[in-house]
Amino acid sequence: MEAVAIIAEFNPFHTGHAYLIRQVRRLSGTDAAIVVIMSGAFVQRGEPAFFDKWHRAAWAIEGGADAVIELPAVYALSSASGFALGGVTLAARLGCQSLACGVEAGTAEDFLSLARRADTLEIGPETAKKGSAGQARTDALMAAAPDEARLLEQPNALLAFEYARALLKQERPLSFLPLPRQGRHGDTGLGATFASASALRQAMTDHPGDGKPYISYIVERVRPSLQDQLTLGAFTDYRRYGDFVAGQNRLLTPDQLRRLPAFTEGLENRWYRAFTEAGDYDQALKLIKTRRYAYSRLCRMGAYTLLQPSRRLMDQSYEAGP
Repeated sequence: MEAVAIIAEFNPFHTGHAYLIRQVRRLSGTDAAIVVIMSGAFVQRGEPAFFDKWHRAAWAIEGGADAVIELPAVYALSSASGFALGGVTLAARLGCQSLACGVEAGTAEDFLSLARRADTLEIGPETAKKGSAGQARTDALMAAAPDEARLLEQPNALLAFEYARALLKQERPLSFLPLPRQGRHGDTGLGATFASASALRQAMTDHPGDGKPYISYIVERVRPSLQDQLTLGAFTDYRRYGDFVAGQNRLLTPDQLRRLPAFTEGLENRWYRAFTEAGDYDQALKLIKTRRYAYSRLCRMGAYTLLQPSRRLMDQSYEAGP
């Protein structure tokens, strides 16, 4: 039996995710097993998931998946390359034959070709200094192959590119199945046929007891359970989470920060000063952020200060895989 993997967060699960599962089912056949590899309590944005992993997994099954396997937090709370490598390696070790994902544009060969080219590029020190490692690689690709690399200007295309890079590193190759995405990643409004998870999280936070703004974007079989969670207040309040991170970081010294993953190049000192001076979490992040330190990376580092993973744990996890 063929098994097709989808790496996801379903934060929360909505009709766009159900559409992707239906498309995979249509292309792979009714006998194929659709295996979702899903982030658990924390997601790649560097925050807790909006709903707990148990409900998100159950909603994925209601939405057409056959199994949901947790992507461990060490990979879920990684850069795009670490997230992709963890998810793809887990898919391969589970015996999946292919990997599907949604993209704004591009074919499997487009992404695989870019991935092969990227792994042969030499990134000079000047390019590396300008931004994050991922941005440096994208900039180098844009310079070497501007027409092809323009595909990476779309957020889901960038993650698909990382999936392609991870697929090329597997001992047993998986086929790649990028599918046209409906709706845009990160859209902040409602009103289109499909809504982004970002827009839904905001609407649910603003109107937890009134499902009218968002309920049409939730799979019908999932609606009662999801509305129960909102009514109970069983979802993440990101403002309170920010207070928790800020409180924790007022207790940490630069030396303690230095022992955590991603606190390199003296960033622990900048981080310490920001949390000493800032009134809240968002203000502290604004004081720290530069072009080199992307907001998503800083949010993941905020999660590290709470979860306290050692650098050794992260290094061993990346080397061994899930």
